[in-house]
Amino acid sequence: MSAEQGRSVATTRVEALLAGLTRIRLLNLREIRTHRLRLLTSLAVVVVSSALLIAVLGTYGSASESVREFNNAVSGVADIEVAGITDTGVDESLAGEIRRDVDAAAAVVPMIRGSVVVEGSAVPLLGSDQRVTQLSGSLRAAVQQEQAGGPQSATVDLDRLRTGVFVGPGLGLERGDRLSVNGIDVEVLEVLGNAQAAGLNNGRFVFAYVDLAQRLVGLEGRLDSILVVTEPGADVSAVRAQVKGIVDGRAVVVDPDFRAKQAEVASSVTRDATLLVSLVSLVIAAFLVFNTMNMAVASRRRSLAMIRALGAKRSHLVGDMLGEAALMGLVGGALGIPLGILAGRAVIGSLPEPPADSVGTVINYHLPAYAPAAAVIACVVACVAATTLAARAVFAVSPVEAMAPVEVSDSASRRGPAVVVAAVLGVAGLIASWVIVSTVPGRPAILAGVFYLVGALLLCFALSKPLAWAVVRVARWFGGPGQLASVNTERAPRRAWATLMTVAVAIAVGMGTSGALDNLVSSMSKSLDGLGDPDFYVSSTSAATLPLGPILPASVAERVTAVPGVTEVVGGQWAAVNIGESKANVQGLEPGSRAPFMRKASPEAVASVLAGDGILMSNVLARALDVDTGSTVELATPNGPRQTVVRDTVDYVSLDSGVAAMSQELLADWFDRDGDTYLQVITSPDADPVQVRRDLDALVQNVPTTGNKPISVYSGAEALAATQATVEQAGAFAVAIQWIVAGAAAIALLNTLLLSVLERRRELGVLRAMGASRRFVSRTVLAEAGAVALVGSVVGVVLGAAMHLLSNQILTITTSLTVLYSPRPSALLFVTIAVALCLVGAFIPAVRAGRMNISESIQNE
Repeated sequence: MSAEQGRSVATTRVEALLAGLTRIRLLNLREIRTHRLRLLTSLAVVVVSSALLIAVLGTYGSASESVREFNNAVSGVADIEVAGITDTGVDESLAGEIRRDVDAAAAVVPMIRGSVVVEGSAVPLLGSDQRVTQLSGSLRAAVQQEQAGGPQSATVDLDRLRTGVFVGPGLGLERGDRLSVNGIDVEVLEVLGNAQAAGLNNGRFVFAYVDLAQRLVGLEGRLDSILVVTEPGADVSAVRAQVKGIVDGRAVVVDPDFRAKQAEVASSVTRDATLLVSLVSLVIAAFLVFNTMNMAVASRRRSLAMIRALGAKRSHLVGDMLGEAALMGLVGGALGIPLGILAGRAVIGSLPEPPADSVGTVINYHLPAYAPAAAVIACVVACVAATTLAARAVFAVSPVEAMAPVEVSDSASRRGPAVVVAAVLGVAGLIASWVIVSTVPGRPAILAGVFYLVGALLLCFALSKPLAWAVVRVARWFGGPGQLASVNTERAPRRAWATLMTVAVAIAVGMGTSGALDNLVSSMSKSLDGLGDPDFYVSSTSAATLPLGPILPASVAERVTAVPGVTEVVGGQWAAVNIGESKANVQGLEPGSRAPFMRKASPEAVASVLAGDGILMSNVLARALDVDTGSTVELATPNGPRQTVVRDTVDYVSLDSGVAAMSQELLADWFDRDGDTYLQVITSPDADPVQVRRDLDALVQNVPTTGNKPISVYSGAEALAATQATVEQAGAFAVAIQWIVAGAAAIALLNTLLLSVLERRRELGVLRAMGASRRFVSRTVLAEAGAVALVGSVVGVVLGAAMHLLSNQILTITTSLTVLYSPRPSALLFVTIAVALCLVGAFIPAVRAGRMNISESIQNE
């Protein structure tokens, strides 16, 4: 190419660019300035959809990410962790064996991880020795800084380390403060005020040297875990195998991040319910954005046709519109990011503080780095895709037809391969959703919800003509205004379809997800039958927490038995057992126990288990271990592997990887856990419950326990209510997402109704010029909205009922609980709200239509 040709090409490109900018300035920007209300309502849908994406992505994994962040800060560069099978830990001599026999171990660091109560709040307690400085976590940096010459480090000596602790700055303590923990007086040696310490669990932690830490959590001579750092270039797999040989089943050998994985499993019910609602919600958000942009482009049909008639090229107009749509998606997506962050932080901030008997890990809001880009890209893609299809429909007719007052392009029936393909894909999607829940195990079954919703939307698209026909027939029920409204609908069936589908999806999502979540909570509550039978519990934890420890002093049971009015005291305990990288909660049962396992399992199975022959399991744990009734299962114990037979599996609300039950005697023998973590108290019928409780409270007051944790007294009804409340919290975030979607649907519906009136501005003006009263014009708009609301409600109820059934099946698979279907009265509430919203949303445009100036409204734009 010659230089002259190159200059010519460059000039042509510059001229094309300038021409494009001129078109955008004169046409697109003018359109935006002229129709600000249309712009704002359309933009609002995009903003809310972006906020929904950010809220979902930011809160979905915040709990497990907080645990992972804290765990990584503690374990640092450790490659291997040797953890106790239960909270009784491992013998501290095991650290010496590993240090002596594993040549490739650069550091073998003893660790204590527990929790203590400081001023009424649970605080993580970390313990180690000088070897902790060989890790590269925040704790190592914090402690090493104090040892290397902090302001008062010269005053810290080994004798004081036996009774002194370091604390994080988030506890509000000062150097020299004295605390009583587990009956042991300790002194705050230093407040670790550097950045590393402030970032560790928000500065809420206590660090003690290993000897003191063992005494504070009741693990004298034992460790919670051992962290192993390998030499640079060492084969980690080979070192792991060598460590396993030394451990020989006395502990579990895992990756240091296994606690974060356990946290993810522990919140699986919440995560699965949230994931189901989130995936469904994201499909709906995409549909709303698509629908809104489609309506916005279609409303500009006449102005685009006029520009084409003046000689503008179709390709130029399409390019400009796509650029405008991309800008809309970009701006709306960006504006939605801070709103989504605020919503996510609000959800995390609304979480209750951990009870005094928990580990005390602070849950912080974590937004994945990819989330903002994903939200913006999703909004841009949805806007551009909707604009592309809308522009295709607008330019399908000639400019002369498009400029006609009658909506020729919209009144044309959908025909051809698009309808057939949509119908086929829609039916295939519906069939695929039920095939998935019938054949796919585990969490992937959640995809059935996406297949169902996409299939339903495609099928409704294919049925747009019959649905519009139904709106026409219903509109005629409203007398004279309804007759005119039916004519308007016949001329604009696509607009009617878009509006009624907005109503339908809002109802369907509300019915389907809320109904399934209600059924899930109800089914989980039913799995707790028997929990509320005892009159009182005396427990090492509060009613809201599973009593995993500490062990109650042996004297407590004797003193409770002597309380006037008490006729029976039945002991029991719960133990957290590490099964590889998973964690199960095992209950020790005694004869006479009032526990859900005793009621739900078969009498023969219960008798065998109480005799020390076999184990009962929840369906969740049975699935995790891939066993069933009659299977032989091998469990690792501190005393070596033990085998037992699964006598029965039952529905049981589960945290972690599931729950199991065995005899109290067998649990103590296998897992070195002798004693009770809770007592079931049965009183005589004529006993005064108020006085009995008062006596029990007085009895356990100031009784010292491990970690300074208080002994709680609560009734069986309180235990059941607290557990049910915990279960209900599992769906709280899912419900919050559902309301965000409902808000997006409401905004989209108002936008659609408003555009409907704006499109018919000239027609309504002609009606007023012909003598129609303002009331008649307003009633015409309301009649059309009412017809759309009624038909949309029927479609929404049908789709929602099927989605409710499907969601129950999905949650049954993911939670291993039998979620029984039960219609919920709240379904009528969703229908009522949708119809009311449709009428209220049409009221303002209707009033505006009645008050339009006749001479202005009949003018062409």
